[in-house]
Amino acid sequence: MLDKIEAHRFLYRFIKYQIPISELEQWLYSHYELENLLGKNEYLDFVSRDYRSKYSFNETEKQIRKLIDPGLFEQERILSLLNRLDQNDNESLRIMEILYDDYCEGFTFLRYIALYFITTNEEYIVVLKNDQTRLQQYLVPIKVEAKRLRVFFENDELSIIGENDYFDGRKEADRIELHSVNDMLAANQKEP
Repeated sequence: MLDKIEAHRFLYRFIKYQIPISELEQWLYSHYELENLLGKNEYLDFVSRDYRSKYSFNETEKQIRKLIDPGLFEQERILSLLNRLDQNDNESLRIMEILYDDYCEGFTFLRYIALYFITTNEEYIVVLKNDQTRLQQYLVPIKVEAKRLRVFFENDELSIIGENDYFDGRKEADRIELHSVNDMLAANQKEP
């Protein structure tokens, strides 16, 4: 049986382009408990929509954004990416690219990871993709930073409260990626 959090998580995945509209439509029809979880009027709006219409995605996204709070799911997504940086070197460069985009969208606590990645020239990225030893060396400071950020989340000093919005309750000294990023980057020189 579907609960409200799982229903909202699925809807969140849709607005993040992780689920096609056809799958959302089938999911809505196959879960009658959504009427109770979302409310009768919301559910009727969902199931009466023509999902073949060129406006259906925008209408559905607008309805979902009014219905759910994405903060919880954004935090799950960011923490998952930070954890995956530690676990899978083969995906790390792609994850860093995603975190760079998140940094650009407003998650400034990701600054060190974002700048470390974006200041790596494209030729060296090709080398990293083909040389596991260099990739592991390159990722050492990134894994340290990912762990540092995860600890702040675990201690509720960092918390994502909305799409591209977060609460930062860290001490000023702990916000080193905001005031000492040059020192952080200089301490971890990478090969050209």
